Amino acid sequence: MSYIIEGIGYAASVVLLLAMLMTSVVKLRIINTLGCILFVIYALLIKSYPVALMNTAIACVNIVFLIRIRTQESKLKILRFNGVEELIHMFVDKYKPDITTMFPEYTQTDKHYSCSFLVMRNMEMAGVFIAHDEGNGNLIVELDYVIPAYRDCLIGDFVFNKNRELFKEMKCKKITEISGSPRHSKYLKKMGFKEISSEAGIKVFELDIE
Repeated sequence: MSYIIEGIGYAASVVLLLAMLMTSVVKLRIINTLGCILFVIYALLIKSYPVALMNTAIACVNIVFLIRIRTQESKLKILRFNGVEELIHMFVDKYKPDITTMFPEYTQTDKHYSCSFLVMRNMEMAGVFIAHDEGNGNLIVELDYVIPAYRDCLIGDFVFNKNRELFKEMKCKKITEISGSPRHSKYLKKMGFKEISSEAGIKVFELDIE
């Protein structure tokens, strides 16, 4: 029995360590909560009630945070630009290594884009969207990036669904986005995009706006 109890304690420690390695605040809170639950079980088994109480409180704080994340869309704002502004350049430069892994074909330029904006969360730059109008209402996405900490905070849904009128104002009929990774493809499908072609690992997705 003692080996089982020790095993639960070690497992709780490992889970909490994994939580600290998460770049997403949502994943961090979820995994941290699982670790806290294991520590509560461990603490009760060894009759360490202060430890059980503390981890119960931490788990409750995590759950409240996760609920607030899912209900605070009003704190997400879109900051639109006429072309590509210095603020966007600063954002892209800051996260360039991560952006390169997801959008290897993207090259930052000073050319004018018909659609470019930052997504702000609590007045912090959380994501960037850059696209150009190919004509006939087809918007070609060059960069659709969200920083790791906020990739689970419904920003994609906020942009493509909650603010669909933004694209309609630009007479946009469909949005085309290219994916070179399974993770990005999964994200696009979740946002309602449909795969229209695939070649050499490069997939093309479309989202109907009308």
